[in-house]
Amino acid sequence: NGQLILTAAAGTKVYFWNLFTKALLKEHAMPIHFRDEGGASLHPSGKKFVAGGSDLWVRVFDFETGEELETNKGHHGPIRCIRYSPDGKLYASGSEDGTIRLWKTDPEEE
Repeated sequence: NGQLILTAAAGTKVYFWNLFTKALLKEHAMPIHFRDEGGASLHPSGKKFVAGGSDLWVRVFDFETGEELETNKGHHGPIRCIRYSPDGKLYASGSEDGTIRLWKTDPEEE
């Protein structure tokens, strides 16, 4: 829909702002804490987002409701960063354990 959206994770929430109007669009409470690590990334479709932080899990959420859709584990240290690819087919998570994991957005698709 032509919006540029800033995604930020802080404390126990993920926030989404419209960069043109500076309006807060959404705010979702998370089951994790974003202390010195972690983050979130909005899918290019704007329909879901991923988040990861201090608890080692990578989670996918519905943008509108904040409902958790998927949970993945593959790191042995806190998540330091997480981002969707520009085409939205993959997302990457980087951890304090020194690994980067690539995850399929829709694992059933080839």
